Amino acid sequence: MRKLLELLGTGLLLIGASSLVHYFTDWFGKWAVLDRLPFLDGYELYASGVVAVLGFAVLCAGDLVPDGGTRAPARTPARTSRHPAGDAEPDAGEAEPQAHGGQPDAHAGEDGD
Repeated sequence: MRKLLELLGTGLLLIGASSLVHYFTDWFGKWAVLDRLPFLDGYELYASGVVAVLGFAVLCAGDLVPDGGTRAPARTPARTSRHPAGDAEPDAGEAEPQAHGGQPDAHAGEDGD
């Protein structure tokens, strides 16, 4: 899927950019596909810009899609307990509840005056 999006984005970007160059300089006459479409008569500049930006957006979207051959590894569920039995004993490093009614001590980090 990624390769298909890259191919499609590159094609759209080339068609849009070549039509823009052809509009301003009369080069890339054979590549200016949008100039030959009768329903875009008078709007070739706008259509070329839109197609070029669309091609760039498809290229960027292709980078977000994972490669076709590799899949993202499955996420393992988080462990809720460190004990194999599953009992919910608190860890030794957990802090005890505050003795001041849940309020942190205002002078806990200050040096003695």
